[in-house]
Amino acid sequence: MPPASSAKLRRLTGTLAVLCIGFVLLLQGNPYFTNAARPPRGIPDPGVALQVARDSVEIDDILSDVPSPDREVMRVKQYIDFGFIVSYTGLFIALALVLSEPSSTGPSGSWRRVLAFAVVVCALGTAVFDILENAAILRILDIPLHSTTSAMINAIREPSAAKWVLSAVTLFVLSALLLPEAGWLTKIAGALMVSSAVLILYGLRDNRFLVYQGYPGVAALASIAAAYFRVR
Repeated sequence: MPPASSAKLRRLTGTLAVLCIGFVLLLQGNPYFTNAARPPRGIPDPGVALQVARDSVEIDDILSDVPSPDREVMRVKQYIDFGFIVSYTGLFIALALVLSEPSSTGPSGSWRRVLAFAVVVCALGTAVFDILENAAILRILDIPLHSTTSAMINAIREPSAAKWVLSAVTLFVLSALLLPEAGWLTKIAGALMVSSAVLILYGLRDNRFLVYQGYPGVAALASIAAAYFRVR
């Protein structure tokens, strides 16, 4: 890749990392869930709790029955999340392109391209399952609890599980490309991605950790932004 194009791609990568952080802040901001939203099993975030809800009782704990202000908050959060999906997918693909370039450290050029291709495939798979999950959540928001079937709940849980697994794989593969890179910011980003991926996988057993993984995840985004979004 010509140096000018490479520099633009790196700047785009940093911009997408900043955009991802912006969407994370939007998802955590206004509108807020009311005190009636009490996610089960100690899960601190209603959005994550809904992704792993087991039955209509847990949905009642999170959203209450129709009509409910928390259902409208959840609707807004899902629409914002579509923007987040686009931004993180773009970031993963941009990172894969940047890290597929030949390097004096880490995997050889051919292996870097293989790993970068794996990142793109897993990132696109993550996005597809995330969209399916969001669509399934939006479908239940106007349906009374007594009409919410197990099939509707499974339509949320199953793509959610696939999304989390693929996102963990994406982070692991990216870390294998980032850790050998020159520069301490990229090494920190790689280590944080490993931490986030480990927490995601453990979170499939203890769902609280699907929320906690966000802390190293956001820190990794900040490290990527600092590494790539700067004028040379």
